[in-house]
Amino acid sequence: MGAKARVAWVFALAVAAGLAGQTLLLAERHCSRLEASLRDDFRVVLFLRAHLEKGRIKVLEEKLRAGSDVADVRFISADDALAALKRGDPELAESVALVADNPLPAAFEVRPAPQALTHLGAWLDEAQRLADWSDVRYKSSQLQAILRLSFYAHVLRVTLNALLCLAAGLTLAALAGTARVSAAGLRLAFWAGLGGAFGSILATAVAWPLRRDEMLWALPAPPAQLALLAACAMLGWSLSLWRAES
Repeated sequence: MGAKARVAWVFALAVAAGLAGQTLLLAERHCSRLEASLRDDFRVVLFLRAHLEKGRIKVLEEKLRAGSDVADVRFISADDALAALKRGDPELAESVALVADNPLPAAFEVRPAPQALTHLGAWLDEAQRLADWSDVRYKSSQLQAILRLSFYAHVLRVTLNALLCLAAGLTLAALAGTARVSAAGLRLAFWAGLGGAFGSILATAVAWPLRRDEMLWALPAPPAQLALLAACAMLGWSLSLWRAES
């Protein structure tokens, strides 16, 4: 194989590696970004059955905050609930007013900590023992989406770390058989790094329309991006070493 053909082959291989790696990086970032957005918006609303005095409300709020699985607690009075309903749906607020002056119950809006979402049922069992709640509401579909996105992001991170370790192992194995740093090896490393950058840009360009969705769009972190390019360059260098050995 001639020198130019070898450079072209390594460049094409690095483009494919950069394209695949950047796609995995983008998928991991998008899963993590969407998970964080949904998690920050997730709330559990506990409706009080009866009216409580201010002192009792304060004590109950402190009990809810005391757990390590709670990130934030907000008390919503009946008047606040009615005012919010009037702003969001005036017609429904007028219909509610026909039943009584304000039939809406007071409630506590709880934002669970991220680690609580995997065992939310157990946390709800503990919270229900704190007071006489008339109802407990949360979006189960949103919770399932958060947990699935967290799992997908974890799998993608494990895959990326495994591929990076594989590239480093390939380089170390090649270096174990030689101590030479040849000009040809550096040239292939350069072209492989350039191919990896081209593949990364191509994957980003394909995903670029997603930037319109602020809840989803996120670029890979600079260290992860540099690690991908370094892995592509190491791939080209290791291939030159293996070629030299053969």
